[in-house]
Amino acid sequence: MSNAEQIEYWNGDAGKRWAQEDATMARLLEPVCEALLSHAAVEGSQRAMDIGCGGGSQSLMLARKLGPDATVLGVDISQPMLQVAQDKVADAGNVAQLSFLQADAASHEFTPASFDLLFSRFGVMFFDDPVSAFRNLRAALRSDGKLAFSCWQAASDNEWTRVPLQAALQHVPMPEMPDPHAPGPFAFADAERVRAILDDSGFGNIAIEPFTYHMRFGNGSTLGQTVRELAMIGPVSRLLTGQEPATMEKVFASMEEVMEPYYRDGALLMPGAIWFVTAEAGA
Repeated sequence: MSNAEQIEYWNGDAGKRWAQEDATMARLLEPVCEALLSHAAVEGSQRAMDIGCGGGSQSLMLARKLGPDATVLGVDISQPMLQVAQDKVADAGNVAQLSFLQADAASHEFTPASFDLLFSRFGVMFFDDPVSAFRNLRAALRSDGKLAFSCWQAASDNEWTRVPLQAALQHVPMPEMPDPHAPGPFAFADAERVRAILDDSGFGNIAIEPFTYHMRFGNGSTLGQTVRELAMIGPVSRLLTGQEPATMEKVFASMEEVMEPYYRDGALLMPGAIWFVTAEAGA
């Protein structure tokens, strides 16, 4: 999927659906953001960019972490998601240092050397040309600035995506296998490829560390309700697009069967495997 296709995708029905599910995603991924903020030691940064900010939950967390003297710019291509972010900030109040911009971070002409922190929670795996994108972002970074982001390890190492997909594929056709490096959630699964991309983009002191945690789907819901929630926000959602209701119910039933062992106290607890990546602007 090219950047043009990504822009269309995130501003169309998919972007609207993700906007509707933003509260669920914010709750689900809050522990990842907290851990990344701690891991990256972002304290002291004065002007930060949140790349692929989506609904803005991590932008708020970043702004609060950096304090009132710092500024945070959330950048995203999705107007529906940015509307959620704007509303969230308005509801939060007293976050004057946080603003948002609808733009493609891969090509937008940011003021050179105007940021000292580039931050992203799962927002950088969708670039059509990642080396070009990171070169553009590095140009916006001060010489003493840093980059910190999270990205998914391989889908096969993430039970939250592998298990429901295997269940769904019992009832829907196997999609055409994409290029593993094509823009998408798992495009940065290969840590050495990520290292090479950042090195080619001019970054230095690159560090890639694994982080695992149990993702919590559901909040006091039944297993059936939680499975349907996961199906709408996880990789199964694309497989279900255009499917007949009867087929979807078969998928849900199979998902319930294989995911029942992960269900405890009103929630699915499923292992997630992530990379925490940090780097410096370099010479």
